[in-house]
Amino acid sequence: MNPFLGRQASRTFARVVAASVLTVASAHLVQAQQPAATSQNSTTTRSAKKAELKKLEQNGYQPSATDQQYPQDVQNAEKKANGATGATQPPQGAQTTQ
Repeated sequence: MNPFLGRQASRTFARVVAASVLTVASAHLVQAQQPAATSQNSTTTRSAKKAELKKLEQNGYQPSATDQQYPQDVQNAEKKANGATGATQPPQGAQTTQ
């Protein structure tokens, strides 16, 4: 029994390996060229988020990395910003049931 592949089998194997490498490489290139899904689906702009944060800060919210009252302080600021009606708006991008 011959321990080495025949010339024809060796060429076929090399073609299969080359085709596999090209397939994987092209898939990575296609994926790299597509924008992130979050940027495609997001309708909220950076300026809108900044305006929302400013409105909350004007109504008593003070963001902090060590905020012990989160999320209650944000909810209180939302209530105050919405006229203290007790009804808060759902966060933008949140799904609502109807």
